[in-house]
Amino acid sequence: MRRHSFGHSSGRSCDHSLGHSAPDRTRHAFEPGKLVAGLVILGMAAAYGMDAAGEWDVRPEIALPALLGGLCVAALTSALTYALRRRSRRATPEEGVAEGGG
Repeated sequence: MRRHSFGHSSGRSCDHSLGHSAPDRTRHAFEPGKLVAGLVILGMAAAYGMDAAGEWDVRPEIALPALLGGLCVAALTSALTYALRRRSRRATPEEGVAEGGG
């Protein structure tokens, strides 16, 4: 029985001895905008689930603007995160630039 693993092509061996470094795909940057969007959508799903169970009365006139407002907050969070990361990348000195001077 053959086992398959995700992320590796079958039949090929990975040879990293050629001097090429493979990117580390086990970690990724934290993205707070996606977290906010996910929480907003989960909250809306919970509200409609409670409505279906008969516990709450969710009116679309309130729920849909709340969803759109939450997604706008998520977009603003993503934009601020992008701006801060871009700003911090610019603040770090590049390699080899200004070592001597003169």
